[in-house]
Amino acid sequence: MRRLSLAMITSMALLIVVAAPVAASVKQPTGPRVNLFLGNQSFPASTAFHIYDGFALLGTEPAIGRYSVTLTVDGTSRPFDFKTTQENPDGSLIKTWYFNFPAGMTGAHTFTSHFLVPCGSTFTPCNGLAPNTVVDAFDLTATVTFT
Repeated sequence: MRRLSLAMITSMALLIVVAAPVAASVKQPTGPRVNLFLGNQSFPASTAFHIYDGFALLGTEPAIGRYSVTLTVDGTSRPFDFKTTQENPDGSLIKTWYFNFPAGMTGAHTFTSHFLVPCGSTFTPCNGLAPNTVVDAFDLTATVTFT
């Protein structure tokens, strides 16, 4: 009986250790979206939210893997929490980067999304750079006041 109990405890501990990382890696946005395209805005303080931005791309775009979105908050880079790629029936792709803020924020903060693309694409000429050099093609900035 004692061996059985030890085996059960060991099995349960292994299940917890193995299952915990799986549960932690769920790709879900937290709270409602703060949409930087709406410009300066207010949002409830200490309330979970997320920001996402991305690209709709034709499947024929060159260097499609070099597109990305980065986010700075008050001038400090913030890593993305997860990204998604959705393929549409017409072959186009929607690539989206999500930034979660599960604890929310207080006060006023400036958010800037940077849209990075390979030059020579539909969006951006190279202007003397090597083709597919990643450049910051567009920035979107908004101040959000959390009250």
